[in-house]
Amino acid sequence: MTQIFGQRTVGEQGRVYSRRPQAVQTESTPAPVSAPAAVADSIEPRSFRDLDVSELLLEQFGPVYVADANFDLLYVTDGFIELSRDAWGFEVDLLDNAATPTPLRNVLEGLAETGRFEPVHTEIRRSGMTRLYLGRHFISESDQGRLFYGYFEDVTRNTTLEKKLAETVEKLNDTIRASSDWIWETDADLRLTEVSPRIAAITGVPPHMHLGKHVLSLGEMPEASSSAPDLESLFASHRSFRNRVFIIRDETGQPRRIHLSGTPFFDKSNGRFQGFRGTGTDVTRTLEAEREMLSARRDLEHALNTLELRNEQISDALTQAQAASSAKSEFLALTSHELRTPLNAIIGFTELCRRQVAGPITERMGDYLDNVLSASGHLVQIIDNLLDTVRIENDSTEIDLRKVSVARLLHDTLTMVEVRAQTSGLTIQVPEVGEDVEVLADVTAARQILINLLTNAVKFTPEGGTVGIDIAPSQYGKVQITVWDSGIGIPTDRTEAVFERFHRVRSDAFTTNTEGVGIGLHVARNLAQLMGGDISLESKLGKGSRFTLSLPRWDASPTEE
Repeated sequence: MTQIFGQRTVGEQGRVYSRRPQAVQTESTPAPVSAPAAVADSIEPRSFRDLDVSELLLEQFGPVYVADANFDLLYVTDGFIELSRDAWGFEVDLLDNAATPTPLRNVLEGLAETGRFEPVHTEIRRSGMTRLYLGRHFISESDQGRLFYGYFEDVTRNTTLEKKLAETVEKLNDTIRASSDWIWETDADLRLTEVSPRIAAITGVPPHMHLGKHVLSLGEMPEASSSAPDLESLFASHRSFRNRVFIIRDETGQPRRIHLSGTPFFDKSNGRFQGFRGTGTDVTRTLEAEREMLSARRDLEHALNTLELRNEQISDALTQAQAASSAKSEFLALTSHELRTPLNAIIGFTELCRRQVAGPITERMGDYLDNVLSASGHLVQIIDNLLDTVRIENDSTEIDLRKVSVARLLHDTLTMVEVRAQTSGLTIQVPEVGEDVEVLADVTAARQILINLLTNAVKFTPEGGTVGIDIAPSQYGKVQITVWDSGIGIPTDRTEAVFERFHRVRSDAFTTNTEGVGIGLHVARNLAQLMGGDISLESKLGKGSRFTLSLPRWDASPTEE
């Protein structure tokens, strides 16, 4: 028979529930004085002095149990009752039954069969928080039979700390693996106790092969500098150091320059030196890049010095060229003025002779005088072009823009070339131009441009050819005056070169002995641009040329221009 005892108060820590077998009273065996009555309802709780010390200790362990050989509960604590309820939904009631929760029974059965058990975390939820308990179970063999007992330890905080520690370690390992530095640690004798795998990329040797070796045996130190202590002194004096150069040979024997950094660490309890911890950084490529950069910088500075010297030479040459150009311009201007004086005299006296002011002349002499007048006029034109070139270069050309009649402009110009055209056997075609066609131009400059264009057309057109003028309005408020001819034409690759200064077109296709120095078209285009216009050229070799002078229309609005 077994007797179920009621609850017993144990201080303020909780209660221990027990189900004990009652001793059988016989006539020869008197009941113990301290023993409880035979009926449960008549039992009174024992005083604190009557309690077993082991029962007091059981409550301090939290969830504790004791089970018999049949896995039925004998003793439990309040903590075990709460654990059973929260974890397994099992209500422990020793007064009605002695059943063991199924999960615990399974553990005890395995313990009874194999003598061991697998530690398993039991999870419960209380007040919205999850807590973990780790059960520990034991077997006790005695003369009275087998007993099972155990307790559940709250390992929530330890598990959380272990998880955080594992995460921190994993994060640290990831950081070390991702870092370009390698990590090392030594003992008090400066022998390596830890070294990260990154060192294998330098030495080609697995990290564990370096363990137990002196840290300075990994490589060699460069020549000591008088300004700073060497690594041996720093290690010996237990001083921190940073980015000290250390040379390690790689697997091919090539030296690799390492920046070694380290700091000593000590036992916190007694201050005893424990060793060094530090990092190593391979700076070989960085130093090589810096050397290459310095070399490139020196080359660049040398090139820059050479360029500055060259610029100075060019500047001197430009100054000399400008001085020469200025001298040339002054010479051309002076020479042109000096030439005009005798030429004007020649022309004047020739015209007097041609008019027979001093007496009659023969017909042959008249022809001679006409040739003198023609040659003198040509020289005057060349001299005028030279003077215009000098003015254009010196930005001293004065342009007086005013309203100019195109019809009047053509009339004045054609009278100066008609005689020569007739002499050369050429036909001139002139369109009818209304008096309302007017341009904004300088009269003298416009006349000079047309004379140059017409003179060139007559000059380069063979006998029997035709020279003509076309007038047409254009967009953007311009009037186009085109001088065309049926002459020998100009090659396409030279259509822009004819406007250059002192350029004369020479080709086997030209059989005419051309006159002039090659500045007429250069002066004509510059004068046209000064008046807000331009000159363009269309030509085909052997088919003739078309020089188009564009000038602003007098009545053109600013929007049109």
